Amino acid sequence: MGRLQKILKRVDWFLAGGMKTIIIVVTVMATTTMFLQVITRYVFEISISGLDELTGHTAVWLYLMGAAYGTYDRSHIKADMMHLFIKNQRILNGIRALSTAVAVVISSYMTVWSYGYVKWSILKHEVTPTLQIPTVWFQISILVGAALMVIYFFVEFLDLAYQVYRPRQTSKIG
Repeated sequence: MGRLQKILKRVDWFLAGGMKTIIIVVTVMATTTMFLQVITRYVFEISISGLDELTGHTAVWLYLMGAAYGTYDRSHIKADMMHLFIKNQRILNGIRALSTAVAVVISSYMTVWSYGYVKWSILKHEVTPTLQIPTVWFQISILVGAALMVIYFFVEFLDLAYQVYRPRQTSKIG
């Protein structure tokens, strides 16, 4: 295994571990805040100000990191029925590579857009209405998630493109 490949595997391991950690932390936070909302609202008949705000914003991190992790481990939702009509593996991999290339382009656009959004939020000093938390802490999840999706969709594209030219070998990169 070459030195570059070792470095890439370590970066991949670090990114995957980071995504898992964030997913676990925000899942616990969102679950806890939802539980507190239900208990305080329906048992004690009071409302804790800002709790629903915190729940919603942590859920954004959960959704985006979940999407990025799904892209990483290729368990993201696909509407792939081409295998029912096309039996030639090379052609099928070519179509899948094309589909993944489109995903790279779309997630790249989302990354560029979210970068502008985060930059705008920093310049405007936006804060949440109740807790006064800078909204950039929640909006940056869009940028991070989209950037990770670009990386992992691109890796998937390379893998599928490689399989078009070497269909008998498995080449799962990453």
